[in-house]
Amino acid sequence: MTDWKSKVMSAQEAVQRFIPPGTHIAFGGFTILRRPMAIAREILRQGVGELYLTMNGGTLCEEMLAGAGLVKWLESTYLGLEGGMPVAYGMRKAIEEGEIELLEDYTNWSFALRTVAGRYGLPFMPCLGDIGSDLVNYDVFGKAGLRGKNEQGEWIHPGIPPHKYAILDDPFEGWGLRPHKFRSGEDTCGNKTNSYRQGGVASSNYTGKAGVKVALVPPILPEVCVVHAQRVALDGTVRFEGLVGPDIDQSLCGRILIVECERICPPEELRHSPEKNQIAAHAVHAIVEAPFGCYPSAVPNYYDYDYGWFKHYVKEVNHKSRSEVKAYWSETVGSTKDDWDYLLRVVGLDKLFSLRADPQYHYNPTIERFK
Repeated sequence: MTDWKSKVMSAQEAVQRFIPPGTHIAFGGFTILRRPMAIAREILRQGVGELYLTMNGGTLCEEMLAGAGLVKWLESTYLGLEGGMPVAYGMRKAIEEGEIELLEDYTNWSFALRTVAGRYGLPFMPCLGDIGSDLVNYDVFGKAGLRGKNEQGEWIHPGIPPHKYAILDDPFEGWGLRPHKFRSGEDTCGNKTNSYRQGGVASSNYTGKAGVKVALVPPILPEVCVVHAQRVALDGTVRFEGLVGPDIDQSLCGRILIVECERICPPEELRHSPEKNQIAAHAVHAIVEAPFGCYPSAVPNYYDYDYGWFKHYVKEVNHKSRSEVKAYWSETVGSTKDDWDYLLRVVGLDKLFSLRADPQYHYNPTIERFK
């Protein structure tokens, strides 16, 4: 019989067991939604450094770890931080001063396609959106010599693919582009133009042959994925609520999956509506019960984001030195013994309870919002 309880552990134990220095981590959530801050805060407390972080949209976890001086490489789609920071300041300073050595960039769409490839064990996914942009030629990991294989025939870094993109001619000659002309008439899809079909596309860029191009993007294969869900059953079955973002596909890309949750529940509770469950129990390696673990980001049906925190953070660190940014994170998070100490002593119950979601709306309609 499976010992289900063996997956349940504290954030401290999960970090000690699965996240040594230099780990390649993909944090879940999106912008200010379900960012797994409890594990990220524990990484900071333990001072786990030299990290290689992969992220899709929003920088809350990553800004904190970069601000604390724990990030070496970044693979991202967006470095903004809501609340008055078009570029997250601690991250920007770490990049400018060389503490973050490398930054590789994709679009949100190509990143999402990479998670699909990673989940299903596919060698690549096709993508059109990035073609024609500078991202295709801007290959930081390649310039650093991290792509391909070494003399022993092993990947130089198991988390870095041999090419950022591969661009080729569409072997189906644009047949699949919409709107398509059917025997019964013109297409009824949302697309209104098909420049290739109309003779408006004749580019020979990238391949030397005129016609439609396709960019192939490699899978994302991190060592550890970390996500936050509303409920996780004792056996490891995961159920997200509200906007999912990249979490389902990304969760299944890595070797290890750590799931924070607001509540651990009996397996029978999630079996009542099994079609609402997204991640099977066998894929989960660690379950960390962490109520308010996403603070200051939001968890639909549980609590909203804290706009006041973002405004305060901008005031505290913007235009400050690297040492001052590090001191901020050391004092507010590094000095706490665990997440309950942080939430109760630094944030406070009054603030946390003021963010609780109204069951009628699934969010809090009374809080201050981003303007």
